Amino acid sequence: MDSSVGGPGITVTGLIGLLLAWLLQRRHSLSPGRRKALIIAGVGFACVLVAVVLDGRAMFLLPPFGLSIAPWLDADWPTIFQMTSPIAAASFVMATVTMARRTADRSPDGLAHAAAVSRTWERVGRFATYVAMLAPLPYAVIRLCWSRGWAVGAPEPFVEWLLLTQPENVWIEPILAGMALTGVLLTSGLLCRWGRSFPSWIPGIGGRRVPLWLPLGMGGSAAMVVWSFGRGMLLGRLGVDFPGQVSATQAWGMPVGGWDYWGVDGLAWVLFPLWGISLGVALVGYYHRRRLLDADVLAPPILDPGGPASSVGGLRTGSLVGPLSAADDG
Repeated sequence: MDSSVGGPGITVTGLIGLLLAWLLQRRHSLSPGRRKALIIAGVGFACVLVAVVLDGRAMFLLPPFGLSIAPWLDADWPTIFQMTSPIAAASFVMATVTMARRTADRSPDGLAHAAAVSRTWERVGRFATYVAMLAPLPYAVIRLCWSRGWAVGAPEPFVEWLLLTQPENVWIEPILAGMALTGVLLTSGLLCRWGRSFPSWIPGIGGRRVPLWLPLGMGGSAAMVVWSFGRGMLLGRLGVDFPGQVSATQAWGMPVGGWDYWGVDGLAWVLFPLWGISLGVALVGYYHRRRLLDADVLAPPILDPGGPASSVGGLRTGSLVGPLSAADDG
């Protein structure tokens, strides 16, 4: 990006971030409208940092690939500096959540509304989880086919060239497919009991609660990696060239456009952005699902005005009348 554009753009973005951070940490009462606007601004700013700033380089520096120090040793300073964006985005999300919980309406009606919002996000997140589980499956199947020399999603000469010039692809392709399938399995945990409590057969931690930060942190990192890679493919498909983005031609070292290569370029620019977005929404649903299950608030509170005070999601209310329903743990 030209310095005459990039410099002012970074400066303005930084000033907006400082103003937003100051507003999020202020401890003062907010009207419902201003509170909602601030929540949208905080989450929206984090999404912009991820969607616009991150590019294909994030694929090698964020977990799971970034858990190795090797990619960091080869990274230049602009690339390392860019990796502050995910940290900033996560910080804005956490600050927004903290502000939202601090300024939440603690009246019975407010608690009922909060439970209803969480149930809505849980339903949306459940659907998004299924989408995030389905999106990588075609990629895994095609990679397995290529390892066997089967021309699926690409012309036969391309598959032959792939195995002839790089014989190690016979085992690399199944590894890539296995990583995608592992992602499917871990994503399914967002809807399963073992996504909240470690299985009993795991030594040392079996039966313990899964820390909320673990699936949100690792899943959020995976969503950013998948999105940043898919964004580069999508922009390349649209003819937009941004510094650092990985296009299909760069990834394969040859043009792979056209319907003959639908399994090469087509899946990346369509399914990877979908995968990243759906996984992000699935994590939001998981967060609200955990709030509902952990607080045992799975239906709008039915209050007995004359009864003693009870605690709902950590907030004091009147007593609850009747048992609350239990959610499906998958």
